Amino acid sequence: MKTARDGRKIIVSLVQVVLFLFTAFGGFLKKIAPPDETQPGYHVGLLSFLVLIILLTISALARQAPAAKYRRAWTIAGIVCFVIAILSGFLYPRMLDRYTYAYPPEKPTQIRVKGLDSGLTDVAREWIQEHPLESSPGTLARKLPKENIWTPESIEQAKTILLCSYGSLVLSLAAAIFCLIEANPATKAKPQ
Repeated sequence: MKTARDGRKIIVSLVQVVLFLFTAFGGFLKKIAPPDETQPGYHVGLLSFLVLIILLTISALARQAPAAKYRRAWTIAGIVCFVIAILSGFLYPRMLDRYTYAYPPEKPTQIRVKGLDSGLTDVAREWIQEHPLESSPGTLARKLPKENIWTPESIEQAKTILLCSYGSLVLSLAAAIFCLIEANPATKAKPQ
């Protein structure tokens, strides 16, 4: 019976970490999710489950070690995940900048996925050669149908890069928070 209660405590702790991540700071992680074209709602939800499963797995493995040793391992894992989160925190905005563009150019209301530069179609390349001053992604999107700007493979590759870099950020943040929570043992209050 005690193990079932311990299991519930772990799950509650993990769910709290996941909920905290996606709702804290005004829903920051949801706001910075990749554009709608990548179906971020699906991926944010899937990431929530993946975070929960990964943290449950880590927790189950760590529970097999002696308490002092496992606190040290949690601390080290938390620091490693924190470093990965910092790196991901710098990488993800760069990926957003590289693989998205604001539309319409003069008064942006949307963020759209753009393909790789190497994935421009022949039609788009011709347009850019003829109109070098009107070659921004937003201008291209206004002048040409989207399917005539980037190849479908290029768009899919950009979506994958955005989702992977976002996933790395979320998973590393969640793991760092959870590991550091586990590294701090609950202390019992001394009776007065």
